[in-house]
Amino acid sequence: MIKFLFIPILIFGIMACDDEIPYELAKPKGGKQKVLIEEISGVRCPNCPDGSRLLEALNEDFDSSLIVVTYHAGSFSNPYKESKYDFKTDQTVALMELLGQPEGYPSAAIQRIGLPDQDTYQRLPNTWTSAISDALGEEPMVDLKGSVDTVSTFTNLNISALFLEDVNKSVYMTAYLVEDGLVDPQADSKSRDEYLPAYVHNHVLREILTPVTGTKWSEGFKALDFKEDVLYVELNSLSNVVDPEKTAFIVFVHTEEGVLQVEKIKAIR
Repeated sequence: MIKFLFIPILIFGIMACDDEIPYELAKPKGGKQKVLIEEISGVRCPNCPDGSRLLEALNEDFDSSLIVVTYHAGSFSNPYKESKYDFKTDQTVALMELLGQPEGYPSAAIQRIGLPDQDTYQRLPNTWTSAISDALGEEPMVDLKGSVDTVSTFTNLNISALFLEDVNKSVYMTAYLVEDGLVDPQADSKSRDEYLPAYVHNHVLREILTPVTGTKWSEGFKALDFKEDVLYVELNSLSNVVDPEKTAFIVFVHTEEGVLQVEKIKAIR
């Protein structure tokens, strides 16, 4: 009896060894989603500091997930006679033309998401909170990273992007150089005087390091595609930069429908 039982048990064991165990590869995680805020401003705009203060408060509310760049353009951006700097440049004017004329101030583009039935990205403050909340509610589609190293007088900005989902549309990369701690006159609704002579201007756009519309990376990417890029910047040769130690790169990957991910990298570590 034992002999007869041995054969089917052996056969069953052999068949069991041929069974494949199903498994799935773990999907990479992209960290937390961040939101690009492109804030339009001007030194003669008394309401613009209110917008900057609101964005600082929102950044605290949203767990430091906002990356702000402030560009000066439009009629409020002409410097005072006492101004040391002119924050308005041909590039900032081109950026305003790309993002649209604001209906009022303060105003900002949030994640390059257009307004329904309007040909602009500019949003007034009463819509900022909901737009930021909606953007942060999206799962990251790109794991974006940046680093810097110095070779001779050049700073190399190294950019890498791992795509976590299929992106079936043209993808672009844009890079900004911003500067903090610029002390210069600024109109402010909280001041009794015409302007504050020693207002501290932060995250001011100093240079667009790519075309204003961005560098086209590809017609699209598949999930787990990897893309690398390098920008070579000679900080000391940029006439707009006052203190390279207070500069940072802002890099974002985007389509015509909005920003996929954004990162801020200190230019000098």
